[in-house]
Amino acid sequence: MIDIDSIKYPHLDRLLLLYPNPEIVLGKEIYWTIKEDGSNIGAYLDGEGQVQLRSRNQTKASEDFYRAFSESGESEGIYDLLFDAQTWGDEYVVFGELCRKGRSPTGMETHDRDKFIVFDIWSTKANRFMNYTQVHQHCWHFGLPCVELIGACNVATRDALFEFKDQMLTAALERGKEGVVGKIWDETPWNCGEGAGTKRGIVYFKEKHDTPKLEKIPRLDVPGVVTLPMLPESEISGAIEKAYADLGAEFFEVRKAMPLVARYVAEECKQHNCASPKNLHTAYLARVQDLREVSE
Repeated sequence: MIDIDSIKYPHLDRLLLLYPNPEIVLGKEIYWTIKEDGSNIGAYLDGEGQVQLRSRNQTKASEDFYRAFSESGESEGIYDLLFDAQTWGDEYVVFGELCRKGRSPTGMETHDRDKFIVFDIWSTKANRFMNYTQVHQHCWHFGLPCVELIGACNVATRDALFEFKDQMLTAALERGKEGVVGKIWDETPWNCGEGAGTKRGIVYFKEKHDTPKLEKIPRLDVPGVVTLPMLPESEISGAIEKAYADLGAEFFEVRKAMPLVARYVAEECKQHNCASPKNLHTAYLARVQDLREVSE
């Protein structure tokens, strides 16, 4: 039986607010879909083979949502999809936007009937969300509406990323929609050690018309090369201090200290998605000088 408590749709930040910075999506294949204006609902089969619904924050949606879902015309197709998954040894949670009849929450749309539009499918067997192609295929085979894909990009610069984001918002506005959702299904291969295979993760973000366009940060642009921000001085100093704490007196021996300093700085760069500083040796020597002056 599916554990619906553990399967909750992720919170979506704006592109500019992605942690640790928007540059984490550079060089990745980004799919841009329409953001529908309704309520986030997840449909799944319980232990008795009945379709149950969860909302974004509650494991069981209200009875009003059950009624709207039943009247949407998509409930039978959703059941067939969920039942078919079980026959193949899997269990799905089908996430979609439940758009109620009448005026939408933002007021941008008016729906002539209750609708359920699929935008994601969670596979319990794979322990991940399916990519857009897989979701679209399932929707096509079971006659279900699938959220519209309006663009895709793979860019190396921050400026190009935000420029394309504005294009996608324009395309959404032309369709009378409230915004867009950017999705990345990252499948990074690695071939070292016993667990060689593919690392899989997702990055989702949203952009809407009613949010302000924040000022873009000036940056150096090298075409075709992802340019990351430099690691802050405070993080460099912290890495150097970690090496000093580990080495003690041996910290003053550059051959022993610099490899450890470089390793700790590299760890900080990875954690903060920043570029490695070019003056690391200089920073190390400056700290050595400070420590020697204190001891004299």
